[in-house]
Amino acid sequence: MNSWKSLKGAVLTLGLALGGQAAYAQDDYPNKPIEITAPYDAGGATDRMVRHLAPFLAEALGTPVNVVNRPGGGTLTGTVYFHNQPADGYTVMFIPPTPYFVNHIEVMNAPFKLDDFIFVNAQEVAQSLMVVPKESQVQSFDEIIEGLKEPGKLSAAVITGSSEHISLLLMMEKLDIPAENLRLVTYDGGGPTRTAIIGGQVDFGMVPGQGSEVIFDQVNKIMVVADETNPDWPDATPINEALKSYGVEMPILDSSVRSMVVLAKLKEEYPDRYQKFVDAYKSVVESEEYQASAKEGNYGRDWRGPEASTELVKRNYGLLVEYSRLLE
Repeated sequence: MNSWKSLKGAVLTLGLALGGQAAYAQDDYPNKPIEITAPYDAGGATDRMVRHLAPFLAEALGTPVNVVNRPGGGTLTGTVYFHNQPADGYTVMFIPPTPYFVNHIEVMNAPFKLDDFIFVNAQEVAQSLMVVPKESQVQSFDEIIEGLKEPGKLSAAVITGSSEHISLLLMMEKLDIPAENLRLVTYDGGGPTRTAIIGGQVDFGMVPGQGSEVIFDQVNKIMVVADETNPDWPDATPINEALKSYGVEMPILDSSVRSMVVLAKLKEEYPDRYQKFVDAYKSVVESEEYQASAKEGNYGRDWRGPEASTELVKRNYGLLVEYSRLLE
């Protein structure tokens, strides 16, 4: 009898052990493809960047990683889709949360808030760049400022509601130059803005520097909205250095922060999955192979991590909210 009980206990123990192993195997993340939601049209700078990243991430995670474009509503459609997915680590998103999230949350009453997301890594922080066509009547920062003091003399191109748009108006406000002095021409995207600049339709323009390399041989770089000189653009003076002789200073508003995003609930409900994804992503970005490939393709390749990336996104979000009044 005792022998039977012992045998029965052993079988039960073995069954539980095997069942536990099977359950573990079924939850061995990732065991199916991962989607990177891209809430914008294919072909843009952010889309090209995430499509370059995806195969490296797939290799690190050992599962297919598919980029799926879900455009609409100025990235709102795809972001809402992503927000509604299970927080299980099988759907992530790659987006410039700033400036887009400000418009979603503050203007469009989106069904989500900033704290619903974790910004895993701000892989590229684009900087606003002031450029002039090579045949423009103004070819220096001081000439532009002097021209702005004369109502209607100068025209400029910007992307509507962008960080560049706000930074330009903020600079004029700091210099006590009325906004109406400038003939401001706004466009819905970077392509039309760059076309207007190189076509000589305006005297100068403000563009996202990263992604505008295609026009660099047709323009002169004047100023960059950054604390320090960008080594890739040594001829573009940091804005507060350019403003120093005028006795004013302004906050630095980044052009856009291109970041990998996961749902905040993922870290709460599946902490192991969250950490595995973060570790795999970090290993990719810091690898020599990826660094060399991204450099060749002119893609952002920084690893900041969740804490620094979230701080960066929130800082820019706050500045955009504070100075969006200039667009009214």
